[in-house]
Amino acid sequence: MAWPFGLQRLGVAAGATGAVAAGAVGYLLRRPLPALDGELRFKGLNAAVEVVRDRWGIPHISAPDVADAFFAQGVCHAQDRLWQMDLTRRTATGRLAEVFGAAALDVDRFYRRLGLNRAAQAEWDTADQQLKDVLRAYAAGVNAYLEGIVGSGKLPIEFVLARYTPEPWHPVDTLAFARLLAFSLSPNWESELIRSRMIAKLGYAVASSLEPDVWQPETSALPRLADWGPAEMPEAGSLPPVALGGGPGASNGWVVSGARSSTGKPLLANDPHLFPRLPSVFYEVHVMAGGELNVAGASAPGAPGVLIGHNRHIAWGVTASMADVQDLYVERLDPGDSRRTEFAGHWEAGTLVREVIAVKHRPQPWVEEVLISRRHGPLITPTPSLQDEHRPLALRSMVLEAPSAAAAVLEINRATDWDEFRQAASRWGTPVMNLLYADADGNIGYQLVGHVPIRARGEGLVPSPGWSGEYEWTARIGFDELPRAFNPPDGLWANANQNVAGGNRHFFTREFIDPARYQRIRQVLESKQRHSAVDFGALQADEVSLPGRRVAAALARHLQPANRREAAALEELRSWDGRVGADSAAAAIYEVFRNELMRARYAAMLGDLMPAALGVGPHPLLGAATSHYFLQTSRVLEFVERLPTDPAVYRAFQTSVRWLARRLGHNVHAWHWGRLHPLHLEHALSLRKPLGMLFDVQSFPWSGDLETVRAGGHRPGQLEAGGPISAYRFIADCSDWDHSLSCIPGGQSGQRGSPHYADQVDAWRRVAYHPLSFTRPAIARNTRHKMRLLPDS
Repeated sequence: MAWPFGLQRLGVAAGATGAVAAGAVGYLLRRPLPALDGELRFKGLNAAVEVVRDRWGIPHISAPDVADAFFAQGVCHAQDRLWQMDLTRRTATGRLAEVFGAAALDVDRFYRRLGLNRAAQAEWDTADQQLKDVLRAYAAGVNAYLEGIVGSGKLPIEFVLARYTPEPWHPVDTLAFARLLAFSLSPNWESELIRSRMIAKLGYAVASSLEPDVWQPETSALPRLADWGPAEMPEAGSLPPVALGGGPGASNGWVVSGARSSTGKPLLANDPHLFPRLPSVFYEVHVMAGGELNVAGASAPGAPGVLIGHNRHIAWGVTASMADVQDLYVERLDPGDSRRTEFAGHWEAGTLVREVIAVKHRPQPWVEEVLISRRHGPLITPTPSLQDEHRPLALRSMVLEAPSAAAAVLEINRATDWDEFRQAASRWGTPVMNLLYADADGNIGYQLVGHVPIRARGEGLVPSPGWSGEYEWTARIGFDELPRAFNPPDGLWANANQNVAGGNRHFFTREFIDPARYQRIRQVLESKQRHSAVDFGALQADEVSLPGRRVAAALARHLQPANRREAAALEELRSWDGRVGADSAAAAIYEVFRNELMRARYAAMLGDLMPAALGVGPHPLLGAATSHYFLQTSRVLEFVERLPTDPAVYRAFQTSVRWLARRLGHNVHAWHWGRLHPLHLEHALSLRKPLGMLFDVQSFPWSGDLETVRAGGHRPGQLEAGGPISAYRFIADCSDWDHSLSCIPGGQSGQRGSPHYADQVDAWRRVAYHPLSFTRPAIARNTRHKMRLLPDS
């Protein structure tokens, strides 16, 4: 995709002096910044609202009622994150090609087939009046600010570069955005595709041996290979970088009771892990509405309310559950009428939808015809993202069927105790998440939320024959049957995406994440009786890999070095404490060895399937969930401890040492992990050179890996820190809400010229925090700007 114009439009024209260029760029970046002091008048506002911004750019909104409070939150989101909001809206609704041209058409076709926009509209049509009122108030605030800046040269610079003006925000856009987030947090359907190809190539017996934790059901419970394969996996496509979401993330969360807290009241910690980007996924806000609402924490630009945070009574956090709520079905189409699919021996009519997609610089729109099967949802083939997949594949998904989390989040924001919290959480449909809970009365708890299907047969590991009628969803698990805990006897609860369904009679998934992070969290929490917020911060910064320790010990114990360099590398491993620090040579040796052993062990068996199994393919839209299995250190640990003298172990070590010497030099002690593992915070447009130099934060050495509490994952086949990182760090202190702490990677503003664009990066790197001020005296101590929003009479 040819970019319309580059930095020349920012003043960096050929022959311009550096000073003139810098001045022009600075002016164009500062010009769109919103006024933060004084008064602004808006139509649609009922009464005066005060917006105080603190030294970190966090708005503290004080309004007489809920409607005006969420109107003001819409204004603040638009002031700081308008480009981000419009980009996510266009992704969710399949409208990127309107502004980015044909290069974005493949993404639009996929999302139009999926139908997040259709599901959002259906939810809006049936929403209760309270939810509609809040979404309308929020949208009115966004649009009131947007109306005031269109045509005034105050649009964020990204709109100038892309040469378009954003449209008004609609309430249904919030619901579409909520479903886009839910889709990214609902893995499994991609791994069904990849697993089907592995079985077609290797057979059930061999393929199941590669995933022993996944393949627990009897083979007879699985569809016959002839019913769904063999699959032809697509090649990687060429989606525009603006569309890449990176795949599902992870998260940590834990809570301790007052008996285990230095304050005598509960402490709660949460840090969701998402792929690195600028601006941050989250936006901090404090919303006060008379006596009705007083809530602070992390919001999502595009939606009202607070996703992670606390009010005057309770605190909460979220972690991904990994529940399998999506199944692929291979459909049989009627040869005489392709709108009909076979089911249990007869033909059923589906619904044919024509999705019209406008494409920039094309006179005619693209028309995508989507068949929605009566029982299994939209056919997601054929699209370029699955260009070599010739089977008619329908995707049944709770992301499309269940209510979003929007109404539940707004009710949780007002909850005052455990019962009200659970009542609010019962409205949460998608995505399926773990919610942590603590309150000022001393209670702690946990509740899994969301709609999880009950399957008549099978576990959704591979695509099912849609015509058989044997693999249908018969119901969903009732809310009172979902896992939960209240005031556990040991006074603590933790989750790091591990299996929480043990003992539950219902099936949730086989693809939970390796429990290494959870085990480390429990180990630290159980190491002493009482913890402080400082202790919680240290745990969020913890870099210890428990399986890494054991791998290193096994290598040092069993391998015999062939030269001095190998001897020095083994000595580094022998003395290693398991800390995957940026300055650790042992961590670098271990990480490179882990990747090399996995590659060597599976490459011959999988052949060209190896990239897909590791999560590289089949397409940027399809971040394979199976990568969790193949990249987990426990797989390496199992092999090394069971067969420490296997020649493959030494060959992988030898190859790793040679590679490190070529890459980092001959001094083994200088092989620091951070040199191989830099973190780059990228803006959505950064791959359009040279815009990355304008928008990105410069790379810096990073620590951690997939299985450390301090998130530092990397993408398959790479060592750079491009995997999930902490997108928000939050510590709630129920003894004094003013002592709650937080930090985001980046800053509050998405506008490059703002002092709050990246002002939290340094603190976030150091795992430092700022106070999340809650009471008026605490807010006053940190106030930097004060604005009054007034009704326009």
